[in-house]
Amino acid sequence: MDSPEGRVLSAVPWLFSRQGLALLALVTAVAATFLATDITFLAGTLLVGGLGAQGWAALAFARVSYTRRTSRSRAFCGDELILESTLANPRPLPLPWVEVWEQLPADLGPEGPLEASYTQPDRVWVRRGLALWPYQRLRWRRRLDCRRRGVYRLGEARLRTGDPFGFFERERLWHDQLELLVYPHVVPLRRVALPLHHPAMDVVSPSSPVADPTRTATVRDYRPDDSRRLIHWPTTARRGSLQVRVLEPATSLHVSLLLDVRGFAFGIYRGELLELTLSALASIAVFMQSEGAPVALLANTDPPLVVPPGATVPHLQHVLERLARLTPKAGSALLPWALDALPRGNTAVLAASELNPDLEPSIAQLEDAGIHVLVLLASNLGRSSLGRRATVSITPGCDLSARIEGRA
Repeated sequence: MDSPEGRVLSAVPWLFSRQGLALLALVTAVAATFLATDITFLAGTLLVGGLGAQGWAALAFARVSYTRRTSRSRAFCGDELILESTLANPRPLPLPWVEVWEQLPADLGPEGPLEASYTQPDRVWVRRGLALWPYQRLRWRRRLDCRRRGVYRLGEARLRTGDPFGFFERERLWHDQLELLVYPHVVPLRRVALPLHHPAMDVVSPSSPVADPTRTATVRDYRPDDSRRLIHWPTTARRGSLQVRVLEPATSLHVSLLLDVRGFAFGIYRGELLELTLSALASIAVFMQSEGAPVALLANTDPPLVVPPGATVPHLQHVLERLARLTPKAGSALLPWALDALPRGNTAVLAASELNPDLEPSIAQLEDAGIHVLVLLASNLGRSSLGRRATVSITPGCDLSARIEGRA
């Protein structure tokens, strides 16, 4: 299979070129003048066939439409999507043969025979051959495997067709702006080794494990396991049955995800370690959102990435989208500018590479600001030099779920 970039359109046979058709017209006229019936019939047949084939090819793509769409525009790394392509011929002229070449990102792993692209090494060509009858619409599907995180734009599509004899070929290019966003891989988490921090008694969260005994949210019927100190006597007297107070929660877990990208530009496994680190951050964000905890995201990319705290599903989608679009182009140092965006009494998950030159000073700055720090340390060897600090070591091929939960 030849790439359409390297295969030019077939040359028109000389007999059916402009000069050849003109010669056929002259021979037909001269033969008809001298009543040479056989020559007139032969030359006239070739002339009519050539003109008909040329006209057929000229109208080959008139009103023909081509579209494609994916089953979803958003997916997680490891998901499988379906790319549906449609070719419609809403007219009486058939297309006896059509070659459809679709250019797709190689990281999406399209199924079928692939041909490398000469101009864009990260893309491949896939081919489909078909015939289209009058007023016919054909659809075909192709599986895409989302192997890597990132933002992908489906490339151009080249359609080739021509007359039934193959004398004249025509090609048309289709460009679309179809974008596919692949989120980082998210691993299931049952817990995260994050330290709870109690910033103030006036911070309320429905998922908090600690209650404020001075605040009553509501009252309910007494249960055998309720403490007698929670009995609300005025309401009990009014209703005639024991009622207990339901206390408001008094603490909340605010988590800020910090990413220092400066150390991910070196090392043999820099690409794999970066993807594992982003996967860890995405997994923690999904877990925190399910627990109702606000999550913020900051990274010292160029330009800097700042997503303020939030606990809603749209906010989580925004965090995952920014992680999917993140490129490891480093900007300035993460600290001290990130401190201005961190709420006091925060828990920070600091993701960094062991090659980061100022990792320990950054941790010390965060701790001096009253922020609890959990370090996600990307390392080739898995050795930690951070002493007794809470550290999750991320190494190539590691069980990310077990590392984040503290089981490995």
